Amino acid sequence: MEDSEKLKILIVDDKPANLMAQQALLAKEDRLLYTAQNGNEALKIALSNTPDLLLLDVHMPEMDGFEVARTIRQNKRTKDIPIIFVTAERKEHLSMMRGFEEGAIDYLFKPLDPEITEAKVSVLLKIQRQKKELSEKNIALEQAGKQIEELNGELQKSVASLEITNKELESFSYSISHDLRTPLRAIGSFSNIMLEEYAEKLDDEGNRILHIIISNAQNMGEMIDRLLEFSKLGKKAIRKDEIGMKKLVENCITGISRSMQHRAVITVGELPQAKGDHDLLAHVWTNLITNAIKYSEKKTNPEIEIGSYDDLGGTVYYIKDNGAGFNMAYAGKLFGVFQRLHSADDFKGTGVGLAIVQRIIARHGGRIWAEGEVDNGATFYFELP
Repeated sequence: MEDSEKLKILIVDDKPANLMAQQALLAKEDRLLYTAQNGNEALKIALSNTPDLLLLDVHMPEMDGFEVARTIRQNKRTKDIPIIFVTAERKEHLSMMRGFEEGAIDYLFKPLDPEITEAKVSVLLKIQRQKKELSEKNIALEQAGKQIEELNGELQKSVASLEITNKELESFSYSISHDLRTPLRAIGSFSNIMLEEYAEKLDDEGNRILHIIISNAQNMGEMIDRLLEFSKLGKKAIRKDEIGMKKLVENCITGISRSMQHRAVITVGELPQAKGDHDLLAHVWTNLITNAIKYSEKKTNPEIEIGSYDDLGGTVYYIKDNGAGFNMAYAGKLFGVFQRLHSADDFKGTGVGLAIVQRIIARHGGRIWAEGEVDNGATFYFELP
């Protein structure tokens, strides 16, 4: 045991024989013993080492035990040291009362009884150890309290900063919604007028370029819609209803089949019920199923499998296709805004859809991830709490 971990006892007696006897009696592995033969020496040791217990002889020349006790009690560093007076005078009632007045908490009488002495010392040391531990815990709690106050202050600053940022984002969204849409509509409108009224006056190249302008204007309009949808998700309140996932997926597939032609064979397995926002989860399934159809459309026999499995007490839903797949080295980019792993010429899209899906799942307290292999399909998974 390190000396710093041991409990310290200061034994004060003007007779060397008594000091040796008490040392022999009190010596233990978890104790560190100091000795002094007079009051001044005892005070120096007490100030420099702060013992956990003081065994103090009452009758000593120059400075007796009462004076030592009084001085110790008056010093801030030593005032809490428990003191046991050691005396040969069993019947001096006034002397004992004076000792208690000077701060003694107990008396031992010479010749010392080994069992009684060890019992009293052990109890007082145990109390001192508990007091020290309690004091350390209080200090730790005070420090933790200060840290919490500092963290709360930082959190309040962050909240205030976040509110400012949100207002700026609202302003930005308004700008996108109005300031960008107006010239975009103008581009689309005038391009359509050109196509309707001046198509015959343009050569084939002119008509081709005009169609490119109209197509890009439509794509940009769709991109703005998706970006606004993404920005609004942070504000939308999340409802938590019981949802029959299989019926929801079947409805999504029906809606997709009405809006787009495809050749994909879609198989739907068992899908346990979930708790969440019906409309938002419908958006998730619609996006993931549409993507699976889109990225597998170039296959001879496009196939899509939708199912689920249990994982550590939760349910993981998945949608698997045999399409274009992706390089797993770039999987971290899948859910970023405007991040695409395939050329827009090969597969149309805005690059915002999966970012919206991820935000919806995150708002539900869940997680989403994907696995894929180039030209060998992809599987998207999501888990709801």
